[in-house]
Amino acid sequence: MKSHWKKRETRGASGGHEAIVEGVIQHKGTFAFLLSEKEGVGDVFIRGRGLDLAMDGDRVQARVRPEKSGRLAGEIIAVVKRAHSSMVGILRKVRDTWALFPEKGNAPPALVNGFAQKITPIEGAFAVLEVKHWPEGGNPASGLVTEILGDPGDVRARIDSILRAKGIEEVFPPEVIAQAESFGARLEPEQWKDRENLIDLPICTIDGADAKDFDDAVSLEDLGGGTLRLGVHIADVGHYVKTGTALDAEAYERATSVYLPDRVVPMLPPALSDNLCSLVPRQERLTMSAFMDINSAGKVTKRRLAQTVIRSWRRFTYEEIQTLIDGGKVPDVPKAVEEAVMRMSDLTDVLYKRRVARGALDFNLPEYKINADPHGRPLGVSLRPRLKSHRLIEEFMLLANEAVATELYAAKMPFLHRRHDSPDPLKLKALSAALGELGLTAGHIEGANAQKGLQDVLRQAENHPLTNIINSLMVRSMRQAVYSPESEGHFGIATRFYSHFTSPIRRYPDLMTHRAVKALLAGKKENHGALPLDKAGVHCSERERAAADAEHKSVDIMRAEMMKELVGSIMDGAVTTVIDSGAFIMLGSTGAEGLLRVNGLKPGTKVKVMIAAVDTAEGKIDLSLEGAPGAGVSAAPRGGQGRQTRGGRPGQRPGAPLNFARVARNKAGGKGRGRGRGRGRGGAR
Repeated sequence: MKSHWKKRETRGASGGHEAIVEGVIQHKGTFAFLLSEKEGVGDVFIRGRGLDLAMDGDRVQARVRPEKSGRLAGEIIAVVKRAHSSMVGILRKVRDTWALFPEKGNAPPALVNGFAQKITPIEGAFAVLEVKHWPEGGNPASGLVTEILGDPGDVRARIDSILRAKGIEEVFPPEVIAQAESFGARLEPEQWKDRENLIDLPICTIDGADAKDFDDAVSLEDLGGGTLRLGVHIADVGHYVKTGTALDAEAYERATSVYLPDRVVPMLPPALSDNLCSLVPRQERLTMSAFMDINSAGKVTKRRLAQTVIRSWRRFTYEEIQTLIDGGKVPDVPKAVEEAVMRMSDLTDVLYKRRVARGALDFNLPEYKINADPHGRPLGVSLRPRLKSHRLIEEFMLLANEAVATELYAAKMPFLHRRHDSPDPLKLKALSAALGELGLTAGHIEGANAQKGLQDVLRQAENHPLTNIINSLMVRSMRQAVYSPESEGHFGIATRFYSHFTSPIRRYPDLMTHRAVKALLAGKKENHGALPLDKAGVHCSERERAAADAEHKSVDIMRAEMMKELVGSIMDGAVTTVIDSGAFIMLGSTGAEGLLRVNGLKPGTKVKVMIAAVDTAEGKIDLSLEGAPGAGVSAAPRGGQGRQTRGGRPGQRPGAPLNFARVARNKAGGKGRGRGRGRGRGGAR
């Protein structure tokens, strides 16, 4: 990502050079972190009066200098771009005036100048304020209250507040819904007359049992001589969502769908995401297809892209595909499709071995599903199984994404790469030390071939009693993946060229890739309808982070809501992360973590802890050692790959949206094991 560092000739109080740094801030009330956009440079600790100028997610300029401790610190001097046009807080009446107070921290409240029509103020409720005037010259922000969300103790209101604070809109504007519905409910033959017709090809979809939309389908033909032709067929969202339309502008602004335990906030209206762009069985659908001819060694010998029309022969769940792979019977499966599925199983093994041989990382962490009732109340948590059928889809989507990126790059067509840089050497050094304390040989991960070293550690961890913790530590040492017009490759997948192509229903970068492919097929040297790639890359990466943060926070709240019934209970736990004020403890098989304020522990240490307190509003769990008086300091429960703190400081920037904890279950950033509409969020992929 482009650097925003500008050297100055002045020196700070500590004698170090000062610099003006531009970037996005993560506001904590009494302090903030400016999130680094320069490789090898850590986040900047922000404090001072300038904090009152900015809000969470704003792009700011700050005067920065190194402190004696080595930490970068600074003060905001200007706001470059506002992240949102509204803010969320607690509505309170002060004398005769209403004000919106931040839920935590000491930031000044915003003044309420009025209430939208039919809005009745409620003391102590979550509310949304449309900002009319931003903080300036000592004056606080002010604006109009447009929505009352409800009591902060209510789970659904709490998640609503997270969405609004992240600028995630649930309701589509009327004109956007109208455009989506204007295409009708069915396709007519006239609409696919100029496309390659694949209706007679045995094609199927494979998704989670609770999936509602199906944006990808697969086929596999035996060409003879040991060569197979894999077809990955993706809903042609670009046929409907044209640049310059209200529908496109809304999709770009959202940039991604958001998958929460109790709901989905889609990028596109249901008329498209649930119908015309959903590859439902026995109905014609417009698609973009990537064909890959693969030899017996798993090498792609030929690639071809095309605009197509398909008719899915069968909708499978992951469990049904696994049954077929295991030799069982599944009803209503055409013979040609069943034969293709068995070939797919064998091809998956070959592709996986080839990918690992080149250095790809395959982290393995449990994935939990939180079940909620229609009112958003959590009912329970379950561990999702990891099946070979998940790997099958992942391998095919990875290959399609790589194939499309390779073809676009070879044609010199500008496109948005999915970029994943090599890990920070300092983080690898810290990881090596932590793994060594767990008894693993890990010094070689700091060498010239970090991928092979990390692969070796993963092999050591396979049968280790602390395998989940080892995988978690490794995941947290990785950089996050981003969208960028330039890339030197994808570290985690170990490939030079990679893009996102397989999920245009829920990711705007995939839609941009589709448009680049369409331009290529039309013989154009560039996609004149494309947005500036650098701007789009930054925007889509930021919206992805916001969505990931909302997803993680909502899971924290749901878990805490369930854990409150266990206050006073003793549980087995294991240390996952050590920070200055204590250690995060994974609580049994719940997928939740809390903070135990005890120093001197090491990752992997097994402890018995008491659930001392639970803050359901904040999604935080306090722990104490069994039999010890008092409780620890609050910390958000963290499951799966969790929320890493950079540099070991509590409350620092989450490592999301890397999401390597789910990559083995994601379709190359496509779909997971049934989460939400059957989609996992593969950030790194």
